[in-house]
Amino acid sequence: MTVDRPLAKQAARNCMRTARVSPYQISLLLVVITIAMSAFEQFMINLFGIPYYVEYGGYYITTLMPSSINWFITIMVSLLSTVLSAGFALYCLGVRRGKEMPMTTLFDGFSIAGKVILLEIVTSIFVFLWALLLVIPGIIAMYRYRFALYNLLENPDMGILEAINLSKAQTYGYKWQLFVLDLSFLGWIFLSFFTFGLLYIWLGPYMLLTDIAFYDTIRAQKGMSGSGGQQNWQPPHNGGPTPGQYDYDWNHSGSSWSSAPQNGAQTQTPPQNGAQTPQEPGGEAPSQPAERRSDHQDS
Repeated sequence: MTVDRPLAKQAARNCMRTARVSPYQISLLLVVITIAMSAFEQFMINLFGIPYYVEYGGYYITTLMPSSINWFITIMVSLLSTVLSAGFALYCLGVRRGKEMPMTTLFDGFSIAGKVILLEIVTSIFVFLWALLLVIPGIIAMYRYRFALYNLLENPDMGILEAINLSKAQTYGYKWQLFVLDLSFLGWIFLSFFTFGLLYIWLGPYMLLTDIAFYDTIRAQKGMSGSGGQQNWQPPHNGGPTPGQYDYDWNHSGSSWSSAPQNGAQTQTPPQNGAQTPQEPGGEAPSQPAERRSDHQDS
């Protein structure tokens, strides 16, 4: 199965236009906080850094090496950035569901900061270990764990390894499409560097909402739950997916590719006799139900 990338981007832009709290405001707040933390980190290096003299062309140049205090500050800044990024993802998930997400949502990640940080550490270790083999296995691992954070944010009681394993099942057969999605934003990312990161105020929510659109649609195509709760999809055995009894409890507007989020949650009628849930823009049901495919192939 494939995900319509232009349609996903259009859905993301519609979410940005119709969000009750502007995504540009919360993105700007994230950029300001990030710049402030970077400035504080550099200030502390100038204050507590260890002088180091380097000879260059007969002259000695003084540089500052980070001290133990600076390393501690660097680690803390990195952890804070991870939790704030989780809050930003939580905001975009809510906007995708048609909810009103206040500015303070950016700090909601601190309620599960321990799990968010642990998830980041575990996935980083897994990616690093795969990268020790070759670069390509490391890149594949990054896409394998791509949806782990979304799973955790939507199910805070979920275990770290459970969120990772669920992401592996969700991205099975879709890694190449996610890679192509990232390539489609490459030009915008380069342009963001020339604007000193200011373009990220628009680009950040655009990329994240598009990624969440892929996340929603992939779960719908695999017949996974989209509103939390028990996941009945079984992990693949012997390299292939196992068809089984699927849970269709996904009742938000994003999963049905609505062109704009709805003001309230609407319950989708579960498909009958193995029919796939509609994926057309605007959430309109097709005249004939499409047959489910169970022959996903891993990229």
